[in-house]
Amino acid sequence: MGNAASLAEPVGAVTAYLEVTGEGSAMPTVFPIHDEVVIGREPQDSLAADRFLCIPEHTVSRRHARIRRRGDTYFVEDLHSFNGTFVLGDRLRPGAWHPLSDGDEISISSALIVFHSLLVPARENTTTVIAKAVDASDLTRMLEASPDSTQGDVQRTVQKLHAMAQVSIALGAVTSRETLTEKIMNFIFDLFPLAERAFILLRKSEGEEPVPVAAARRDGVPMDPERVKLSRTIIGEVLEKKQSILSVDTLSDRHFGSQHSIISQAIRSVMCVPLLLERECLGLIQVDTSSDPYAFKEQDLEMLTGVCAETAVALKNFQLYSDIEQLLDGFVRASVQAIEERDPVTAGHSFRVADCAVRLAQAVDRCDGPELRKVAFSNDQIREIRYAALLHDFGKVGVREHVLRKEKKLHHADMRLLEQRFRYARSSLERQAYRHLVEQHALHELDMAAFLAQKRKIEESLGEEFARLDTFLDTIRRANEPAVSRTAEGVAGLSDVLHYAYHDPDDPDGPGASLLEEWEFSALSVCKGCLTPEERRQIESHVADSYSFLILIPWTRDLSGVPSIAHGHHEKLDGSGYPMGLRGDQISVQTRILTICDIFDALTAGDRPYKKAVPVEAALDMMSEECRSGHIDSRLFNVFVESRSWS
Repeated sequence: MGNAASLAEPVGAVTAYLEVTGEGSAMPTVFPIHDEVVIGREPQDSLAADRFLCIPEHTVSRRHARIRRRGDTYFVEDLHSFNGTFVLGDRLRPGAWHPLSDGDEISISSALIVFHSLLVPARENTTTVIAKAVDASDLTRMLEASPDSTQGDVQRTVQKLHAMAQVSIALGAVTSRETLTEKIMNFIFDLFPLAERAFILLRKSEGEEPVPVAAARRDGVPMDPERVKLSRTIIGEVLEKKQSILSVDTLSDRHFGSQHSIISQAIRSVMCVPLLLERECLGLIQVDTSSDPYAFKEQDLEMLTGVCAETAVALKNFQLYSDIEQLLDGFVRASVQAIEERDPVTAGHSFRVADCAVRLAQAVDRCDGPELRKVAFSNDQIREIRYAALLHDFGKVGVREHVLRKEKKLHHADMRLLEQRFRYARSSLERQAYRHLVEQHALHELDMAAFLAQKRKIEESLGEEFARLDTFLDTIRRANEPAVSRTAEGVAGLSDVLHYAYHDPDDPDGPGASLLEEWEFSALSVCKGCLTPEERRQIESHVADSYSFLILIPWTRDLSGVPSIAHGHHEKLDGSGYPMGLRGDQISVQTRILTICDIFDALTAGDRPYKKAVPVEAALDMMSEECRSGHIDSRLFNVFVESRSWS
């Protein structure tokens, strides 16, 4: 026969329970509910122990609140308590009955009480949703003490709760859908000894036809989920009506017995249960057998319904977790892109470093050499490294743009002013020389020959001086170009420029004007890069600023290391790095991986105004020197080279 199963409810049986936690509780307390329970500060002589929930706190009234069942619904009433009763954060009006739903949170003083209902509307479907795992041993002890339940009723209820608790515990540690389906299959064969086959069908989205994602036989014979034959009639009825189906002696069932898939596989008994959550059908689970026409009973269907309820919750959680991951990933990528657009020349750096760091971490995880054999990364740790790499330069949002985009040792405007100073110096020398010629002519009344001779002498002197100024300017322009490595090239001759002075025609008796200011000399004397010490401090501050930003984000436990990994990417093993001067084992392996990838990309990235791209081989040679200097981890660098993690 074919029928939609409903939960049998013996009179006086436990149909709901409360999960109680509070400041004074070491662990949750499970309190079963029959038809009514009173909550208060002190036990009541007129109420049995299983009808009164005691919360021994002075802020709780003697008779504080009451929970009562009416039909298939439980209601809570505040008994005019002094400090009130709250449901989901809202205070109840004294004397008013408030309906409770499964999972509702009731707050009384410091106690948090979660209401769980075991009632299932028979006409709608047979899905039970349990929000949290239940300690079956505690429930067994409490249920055995119930005077209103028969031994058989208690045993069946405890069996059902125990099965659901097992499912909840088993699924609580699951982190992927593949692991979930595998655990469910194993659990089904343990829970139903006569089951021969089990199938899980899931929908990609609401409204689509479910597709098989898992299929298994008790005897271990492999089954391809994509090629299994299932009864579309059974599946269609389960999905359409959102009801569980139990069919015994299926071949004789007038409803299903004529189906080709039933006949071809000689299915004698079958259970098919939807994966329901808040009226959304995520898929279904089917269990069948070809050997016993009465292999499954209504109680088995109730248990499978509970399994499906837990599975639906887990599947939904995976979906929500995936949505949250995508949201976080999108936010991180958008944030990084916004920061990098402040400096289009370096755009893409953080994304390249992240991809490289993930590849290197995976290569290190596969490495079986004696030095790195014990280093292993989980999927969560790989993801943690990726986010740290994406956000390692986030603090640059606080660096002033003219420093961030500085191309040469002197800013463009400063260089233009310096060139104007050279032009003024030439004009001043020329003006001073010809004024002297005019004064000589006025004083000595030079004839034409003497005047021309004196003019040629002045022009020769000016030519020599102008050539000297041109040499000085060429020296400054060479020194203004940033260098990748520390070298004195381009700096030689700057001292001569610094000490050169010309007389201002408007102040002929003055000490003379300088071509080069002290601060310009200091900037041009930088031997590596193009930043002055003060500007370098501003750039280096981005590391601390990144950390200050990242620790404000409420990272989940599996991503809690992101701030610290990013914080140390400029540290060096010999302690010469910044910002904390960490050394050796104080720097995590994840941070060392990030450091290697960051250095490599900084060296090999496309041409920038302040540096040319370094070829890969040259960059690797420079990084090898860093290893020999004790700055970066040579073990990880060797894996980096062998795995070609940059490609």
